[in-house]
Amino acid sequence: MSATKSKNMVLKMLSLSLFAILVISVLPNFANAQTFRSDCSSSTTTRVDADYNGPVFLDAYWTDRSSSSTDSLNPNELEVGPGEGPSTLAAVFVNRSPLELYAVTGYLRLPDGFKPGGTSADPQAKSYFASTFSKSIGDVSQASYFAKLVEGEVFTLYFDVDITDDAEVGSYLSSAILDYSTPDHVRSCKSALLNVPFILPGKVVLDLGTDNKPLTPKVPNPIDFIISNTGSSPATGAILTILSIGDDSSRSSRDSSSSTVTLQSSETELVNLGANTFNIGTIPANGSTRISTTIFPEATSGSSVQNISLQITYGNAYGYKQTELLTTGLVVSPKPSESPIIVSVDTQHDEPVVTAGIVENIMFQVTNNGDDEITDLLLTLSGETTEMKIMGKSKWMISSLPVGETFEFTTDVFASTNLINTPSSFNMNLDYISDGESSLDAANVGVFVSGSIELTLYDVQVSSIGGKLHLVGNVLNQGSTTGKFANIELLSLADIPDVSDISPQYMGDLTDDSSIPFSIPLPVSSLSQGKHPFSVKVTYADDLRNFHEIVFDDIVNVSQIKQQSSNERGESSALISTEVLLGIAAAVIVVIVIVIKIRKKKSEIDSSADDLDFLLDNSKSSKN
Repeated sequence: MSATKSKNMVLKMLSLSLFAILVISVLPNFANAQTFRSDCSSSTTTRVDADYNGPVFLDAYWTDRSSSSTDSLNPNELEVGPGEGPSTLAAVFVNRSPLELYAVTGYLRLPDGFKPGGTSADPQAKSYFASTFSKSIGDVSQASYFAKLVEGEVFTLYFDVDITDDAEVGSYLSSAILDYSTPDHVRSCKSALLNVPFILPGKVVLDLGTDNKPLTPKVPNPIDFIISNTGSSPATGAILTILSIGDDSSRSSRDSSSSTVTLQSSETELVNLGANTFNIGTIPANGSTRISTTIFPEATSGSSVQNISLQITYGNAYGYKQTELLTTGLVVSPKPSESPIIVSVDTQHDEPVVTAGIVENIMFQVTNNGDDEITDLLLTLSGETTEMKIMGKSKWMISSLPVGETFEFTTDVFASTNLINTPSSFNMNLDYISDGESSLDAANVGVFVSGSIELTLYDVQVSSIGGKLHLVGNVLNQGSTTGKFANIELLSLADIPDVSDISPQYMGDLTDDSSIPFSIPLPVSSLSQGKHPFSVKVTYADDLRNFHEIVFDDIVNVSQIKQQSSNERGESSALISTEVLLGIAAAVIVVIVIVIKIRKKKSEIDSSADDLDFLLDNSKSSKN
């Protein structure tokens, strides 16, 4: 029995020892569990160097947390701007620790203009961040990641943020505290304070409009389309191409990846007569761009609204190519399906051009192209804009216009210089009776507004430059627009039998109200004095790139060839200096002669002093 009792005693003592060991091992862990938050703290800085083990910041972007946004290699980066409201900022980190990380919680400090949103608006997050910095740090957003992270694994924290109107487009440098656990800190956590830079890129918001002019069927209608950007970021690299208006099949065959804007109609009642491609480049934030074209509505489109769709491809705030479809409507005015009247304009130029800045008389022609006589025709003419004025008569009454006949009338018009190098038009309203019925009609007559180019020569002379004779002078443009690509060519000059080998001289652009000098080398070493007739030709292009020639016949007076060599200017200066010196020397001699004569007379009275002493020293004579 004693042996049995001894065994029981030993077993009890072993059991007590094991229990004591178990209690001792459990109590510290329990204590750690009770101090989880207190053990999780960050210093004001975290040195991310070669010895650092923990999470490291990689990237930050705005996203919608869709399935595509979770692709770290090609994330879905959204455009956001000031006043965006609830948004999601994705902050990407990587585990640079050899240990596994889990239970990651991030606390992101928000700059001015940003507020925590959703579940991120946790009061404890702000107090925890503030206690770390021991000062007020503004608003804080919170996000968590619970999956286990092995070494080198990338993870993303999604912070819910409200972007207010006070935010500004640009770069921001914020900071975040990341709390996380490791196998060594099962019941506690470690912390890292990391810099988190991010960008508020802004947003492109495009809209399409027109100049709101109603279209007239069966006549060409100049029209402007306005693409405006009401967003906070510029749209870059936009190219506009007008293709197949009214062709529905072209819309389905368009390549959405092409950098084009496609203008289309829902019906086959519009035809584009203007340019097809427009490279507009950048549409700035809160800015707009305008494209001009000419549209011909079919007769059946009268009294209708035509929907126009514009497909635009551009670079967004991140530089990514985006494609949008913008839509607007065009109103087509009512008009008879078969208008018998044709209206045209005949200006003083080869093309329908109106010169700006002067009152110009132009002719309009109205032709009856129908099958019936037109009677009681009332014509009313007006300018397209307030800067295109009718200065003369604006209304005409024609009692009868037979079939095939043309009525011509002229009037004075004035175009403002603000319209230079732009197309414009005249609007004509027609009220008439044809085939016993009263009809109203309207016509638009397009013209191009060009400035005037008025050239003249002045200060023409023959000069010696570098030992060679040159015909020099100035060409003055007294007009209202620039003459482009100007050249001047010598056609003839008296006493020079052949000037054909003299090349034309390029002068560049002849800006309005300014002059440009020219210098034409002459193939002779001298010219006789006198008047020499000469002829020069100036060639230039106008605003429409049409080239013009103007010949000036004048006389240059050759008297004494002006020398412009630096050596010759030095010799002239030396010559002038010698003449001045000789004059001074002559004056000095005259003064000396006068003084000697005066003193000689005085010496006759006072014989004690000779002439030389009297001239050199007057003190002795003064004493006597």
